[in-house]
Amino acid sequence: MQTRRCLLLAMFLLMVAGGLPGALHAQAYRLYLAPDGNDAAAGTSASTALRSLGAAQQHLLERRPTGAVDVLIAAGTYPGQSVQWTFTNGAPIRFIATPGAATPPLFDGRGGATWFTLKGGKNTATRLTFEGLKVSHYWMALDLGSSKRGDDGNSGNVIRDMTFERIGGLYGRSSEADYAFAAIRLQNSRDNRIEKNRFVSIENDTKTSGFVHAIYLARHSSGNRVEGNTFSDINGDAVRTRDASDNTYVAGNRFVRAGKYAAFSDWFKPDGECPSQGGQFFDNTVGVGYYRAIAATRTTGADDACGALKKPRIEERATLGGD
Repeated sequence: MQTRRCLLLAMFLLMVAGGLPGALHAQAYRLYLAPDGNDAAAGTSASTALRSLGAAQQHLLERRPTGAVDVLIAAGTYPGQSVQWTFTNGAPIRFIATPGAATPPLFDGRGGATWFTLKGGKNTATRLTFEGLKVSHYWMALDLGSSKRGDDGNSGNVIRDMTFERIGGLYGRSSEADYAFAAIRLQNSRDNRIEKNRFVSIENDTKTSGFVHAIYLARHSSGNRVEGNTFSDINGDAVRTRDASDNTYVAGNRFVRAGKYAAFSDWFKPDGECPSQGGQFFDNTVGVGYYRAIAATRTTGADDACGALKKPRIEERATLGGD
């Protein structure tokens, strides 16, 4: 009887741990990163940690695990890293702070381009999770997908408890453009959750401020949820949808000095693109914008550019005023 009780207790604890943010997957294939790691090491224990995300991907491409993967990242600073990630296997792949880390691991771009680019999703569920990390001094932090849906479309990703600070054209450079587009850019990226993150100082220069957003959901990036985040010092609209990026749910967020024209806006090019519809902006707190007072929501372009809408472009409800 005692043995049975112990077994049941152990099973219960595993179930609870599996539902907690940052909890380790019991059967996950684990890789370890540390600021003083060695990319030639095995990477499968804290004592043989790798240094870079690029080396972690190379390890996975060589070994091809078929189940869940946890990339455990130790506290400290990781300078100048940038990776184009292509490894997915249909199972969850998590980039998470090592449990018990006193401070979030910091990826410091030192003026570089993009921290993490996801390509090769082939319009499938890629199931990446980013949790408990800090990303700073990049042109862009996360770039998931591209205009090529069949090649790079993706879905089912989670961005949670992250800090994105000092991202944009004021802080990084890229050959893609003289100004930045976002801290997080989604293209053909669907059904993702972006929750409980901090976005601080996401900025271009004044002339190009309208181009930068904390979260930019473009080109059919539909069904995404943006909940419980804090946005501060964003000199473009904090959340922007574009080109039939439908059914975006934005709820329970706080906007402080965030937005050039609105906290949440929809825009599209009139030649070949369509307005997004089904956006919901519920129970958010919106203070003044970056430059002046702003609207909570805003749409640009003709509602009927691609025919009659089936849903409103953005529905707003229960917005609270803030500082």
